Amino acid sequence: MVAKKMLSYVLPQTIEAGKTALGQTYEVNYENGHKVLNSANVNYSFGSLHQIMLKGIVEVLKTHQPKNILMLGLGAGSALQILQNKCHWPYTVTAVEIDPEIVALAQLHFGLNQYKHLSIQVADAATAVQNFEPNQFDLIIDDVFWDDIIPTFCLSEQYLQAIQRILSSEGVYWRNTMANDQSDNYQQRYEQHFPKVHFLTHKQYGNKLYFCQKS
Repeated sequence: MVAKKMLSYVLPQTIEAGKTALGQTYEVNYENGHKVLNSANVNYSFGSLHQIMLKGIVEVLKTHQPKNILMLGLGAGSALQILQNKCHWPYTVTAVEIDPEIVALAQLHFGLNQYKHLSIQVADAATAVQNFEPNQFDLIIDDVFWDDIIPTFCLSEQYLQAIQRILSSEGVYWRNTMANDQSDNYQQRYEQHFPKVHFLTHKQYGNKLYFCQKS
């Protein structure tokens, strides 16, 4: 394993690869000396996505100190590590991940069990958001993907109404979208549910990050 870690500075080295029972293709690799989780076409955690998550979280923390956080789509826990490093106040995280095998990979390879303020629900995000309390979360991080595709339910009326309902009055909902996503209706859809909507584009990777607020 040490040899693979050293060789990864030249070429990525695969530690484990396969397909989950739900059909998600994955690789756990060493890249530049660090473990990352990749899907078939994109990074799921601790590679490029980590930098995208960092940009989004830093943007939120400029004006907010969230204490009750919902993560939709866990991956291997990039956002958890960033929150732990950046949030110097008490907070809790509820993470929703549909694939139990992805959770197991995060526990085995990425130290998921170190986050004592974390609770995990193995569930479909579309269903999970219907079951939380009104105004429960003051930060919702939405990174639900299937490989490099955002599921269609993520822009449905039912889903966005539920997000709006469970977000606190001063909270922030932010959604990561891919640079190659040709959809042009994110802003329009979000403005139907949130009075304040703006986005940032990651300069290196091109992802658009949408930030939505109720007030």
